[in-house]
Amino acid sequence: MSETTAETAPQRPTGRTRTPKQDPVLTGAVDLAREAVLAPVADASSVGEHLGVTVHEDRLLTHLFDCRLAGYPGWAWYATVARAPRSKHVTVCETGLVAGPDSLLAPDWVPWEERMQEQEAQDEHDSPAEGDEHPGDGRDSADAEHAGDGDTAPAEETSTDGETSRTEDESAASEDAEDGSAS
Repeated sequence: MSETTAETAPQRPTGRTRTPKQDPVLTGAVDLAREAVLAPVADASSVGEHLGVTVHEDRLLTHLFDCRLAGYPGWAWYATVARAPRSKHVTVCETGLVAGPDSLLAPDWVPWEERMQEQEAQDEHDSPAEGDEHPGDGRDSADAEHAGDGDTAPAEETSTDGETSRTEDESAASEDAEDGSAS
């Protein structure tokens, strides 16, 4: 008695071995396909000329029509039609818009985490290294880091006659002190 295993079993061809035939009944159903595309469309002028058919299987094909909607250059309306064996009745399966090879498309979607990783890498590449000068201000990055810390007091200004002028906060504080000592 011999056993049949996956290795000794007869090999069947994978997939279809012949190309599907273009059905003449479905190919001739251009008017039905156009009506199906026009049904949900408000403006009939947005559906242009018949561009051709794409055969998917025996008795299943898609009619393509030029799309004349503003903002959709290179797109095509489609209507997929089918029929049962030995039947002359054509059925519309679905309709819609499909992008063509020259269509304007949105960029591929990138998950949030990957976008953040790309942004962090870009930030690291763009940020100046320690000791590098900041463009336009003549300071190096170590000075720039401490410039806004608030640890330094405002510089006093010297007038032309050699006297030191006070900042607004110091002037207000000394006036308050003088008012408090006079009462």
